[in-house]
Amino acid sequence: MKDQYFTKRVLSYPTQDLGAPEQMLRDAYAMNPAADLWGIWQGVFGLAANQLIVVSSHSDSTDGWKAFHDCEVEAVWVLKATARPQSSVPLDRSGVYVFRDFWLPYQHVDEAVELSRAAWQTFEGAEAYSAQPMGLFAPAHALPDSQECVLHLLTWYPDFRSWETSRQSDPAAMRRFIARRELTRSTRAVATRLLLPSE
Repeated sequence: MKDQYFTKRVLSYPTQDLGAPEQMLRDAYAMNPAADLWGIWQGVFGLAANQLIVVSSHSDSTDGWKAFHDCEVEAVWVLKATARPQSSVPLDRSGVYVFRDFWLPYQHVDEAVELSRAAWQTFEGAEAYSAQPMGLFAPAHALPDSQECVLHLLTWYPDFRSWETSRQSDPAAMRRFIARRELTRSTRAVATRLLLPSE
């Protein structure tokens, strides 16, 4: 995807009733010529009950975001796809989506991406569980090698049983995941569900 950007935001609202905010986001992106909506997620654990994660895809460096009444942007990252996704088509698969962020020096991003790509070759083919990494995103713009940055991973599982079983993936994948972990200072995971458009 040449010159394709993704923007990830964590949004907070005054209440836990997120039906209206979700629809407002969908309507805003439907009328936004600068960006498409890649997905909206509501937390299962690790995300406050009044928060949403929204990811947009766009060809320019900005997605044309406009402030919403009663919406606070808690965090925002402008990102580029690495090994995945290979398309900006919006996600539409139900299940559990786990966002995992990795804090690491920018100089180790390419190595972490390559370790992930290699590990997925066997991680995805396991018989004991189902899993599919949907996206692995790095900062959109180059940083000094010494600067810490965040690598954003999004993985789909059909349910929490698959997520739990996948913690003991095959030895080849585990070696690469351990090597990736050694490049990082810390990680954080948030379990979510993709909010699908109402029919």
